[in-house]
Amino acid sequence: MFRYIRQIVGISYLQMVWIKRQPTWIMQGLISAIGFTMLLYVWGSLDALRNLVIAYIITGAWGIGLNIVAQTIGWDRINHDIEFYVASPVTLSVYFLGTVVGSSPFLVSSIIPSIVVALIFRMSLFPIIVLLPLSFIALLLGAFLSLSIILRIEKRTNISAITNPLYTLTITLPPIYYPLYVLPYPLRWIALIIPSVPIMELARWMTGYASIGCNPMYSIISVVVWLIATLYIVAKKFKWGLK
Repeated sequence: MFRYIRQIVGISYLQMVWIKRQPTWIMQGLISAIGFTMLLYVWGSLDALRNLVIAYIITGAWGIGLNIVAQTIGWDRINHDIEFYVASPVTLSVYFLGTVVGSSPFLVSSIIPSIVVALIFRMSLFPIIVLLPLSFIALLLGAFLSLSIILRIEKRTNISAITNPLYTLTITLPPIYYPLYVLPYPLRWIALIIPSVPIMELARWMTGYASIGCNPMYSIISVVVWLIATLYIVAKKFKWGLK
């Protein structure tokens, strides 16, 4: 067990080198989060801020998986850097977990604003702790969804061209920063097809910070189906070895 932990830590350190060289990426995310909080505070309401506390954690984890983890693996594959790991005793699961841990510092720019807003408006911090397992699921599903597309790309420059619009389509447009219940019933069912929406609905339900727009069981079913489908697609395409 200690051997695998050491391998994960080693890979995460290698993946974290560029973050150490360019820490302004984390500061950029932190400043954006603070600015968006001020915007909702001035124009919105306490309910909007409660929803924002949840959204920061879920979207932060989702973005790490969909953008950073998936892009890192995609670039390693296209640049043939992944062959270095394949030739080592490292397994695919260790490589993936190391990449996730190495990308985790970006989640700081989402968690800190959530905690600050919760403290200022005297919200309980316990629901935020409850969200951590769900945020990990959001990270995994975001990574699997992105990798199911990225692993079919052969040009390095096309990776960001896929992940960035995909993040916009799954976070900005659907009911993430606004509640699902504002949509009419037919559109609610359509929105639940977007994988980020049922995760956010489950976050609202688990914390009680915001009202939900559908039965939580429907959200659970949608998340499970997406996890199974994307994992199958990625496992079929992502072969760990020299063949």
